[in-house]
Amino acid sequence: MEKIHDQRMANPARIIALDALRVIAACIVLTQHFRLVFELQWPEWLRKGVFDSKAAVMLFFVLSGYVLALSLGSKVPSFTAYVKFGIRRIMRLYPVYWAALLLAFSVLWSVQQNGAGQVTGLPAWFLDGNGLQMKQWLLQSTLVAPGMKSDFALPTVWTLMTEAKVSIVFPLLAWVILRSPGWLASTVVAALVLGSAWLDQHIVGTAAFLGMFGLGTLLCRVPSTFWGRLNHAAWWGLLLLGFCLYAAISWRYVMPSIWLGYYLCGLGSLIFIAGTIHWPLMRSALTRLQQLLRVDLSYSIYILHYPVLVALKKLCGPSVQSSPCLAFILAVGVTVGLGLLLHFTIEKPAIELGRRLTRSRSALV
Repeated sequence: MEKIHDQRMANPARIIALDALRVIAACIVLTQHFRLVFELQWPEWLRKGVFDSKAAVMLFFVLSGYVLALSLGSKVPSFTAYVKFGIRRIMRLYPVYWAALLLAFSVLWSVQQNGAGQVTGLPAWFLDGNGLQMKQWLLQSTLVAPGMKSDFALPTVWTLMTEAKVSIVFPLLAWVILRSPGWLASTVVAALVLGSAWLDQHIVGTAAFLGMFGLGTLLCRVPSTFWGRLNHAAWWGLLLLGFCLYAAISWRYVMPSIWLGYYLCGLGSLIFIAGTIHWPLMRSALTRLQQLLRVDLSYSIYILHYPVLVALKKLCGPSVQSSPCLAFILAVGVTVGLGLLLHFTIEKPAIELGRRLTRSRSALV
């Protein structure tokens, strides 16, 4: 591996094919949660392997490590750079999340008032309590406060908690991986991966996922010339290996450690990301898909779909059993519609504000 100062790190232009990869992963999570909320019986092959929602989350983590490392790679480590990273991250994660939390509050409070038993598949802990439980809602708004329950209102919030907590230390981790000799960077990531079970038991569960972000960061160290030497046959073989590793997460509970399943999936995710960036065939296909979508709705789909599903369950109820396909199309349509609304009214303005707040004075001249 070479140092990070290649063209990607010096000018980290947005790779829209990665947005399409994120959207696919978010739709897998939505689909599996649709099955759970509406208590539908699907064949095993539609629930495991590449359709496992936990696998999609591991892809999110590895991809975050890659994209965030790109944004940090060309910056000299400093307290100012650390603060700017934090501001941009807050503006990326929190505004849309707060909007989704408000929607979840409205929907879950309505369900609680009219019988929480309406949601027995993938229920929220809030439904088992009494009253508004405002203290916990306030804790939910922080993503990092002690005492925040990951299963209180949004089943997907545990991933945002992980992203938010990892963001606190990520610049330090990224700068070590990106600026150390290759052997040391690889050793650091290997230690995080192999020590994940120990970190989970002796530190905190969030720390066990640091290796996922480390894998994505390490991918930045691999020079583009390496991938350029691979022909189509090599890429197809690598992609097949990626599918096998990625699908291994579905058998994590029969492995010696669930973290073995998680990190095999992380390696598979790494291959998918590398293919999306460096394999012209895969990058072109995903770029065309994203050009059809026009905007990146992955985050909105991921964070909004649960309250939408619960609201539809409350409204539609038993009729879904007779027409699940129609209900699924409706769920996707409403989620995407809300996602578009939040993208233009909250998400995009917040991201732009974060960029303006952290833009250097020289760039403003």
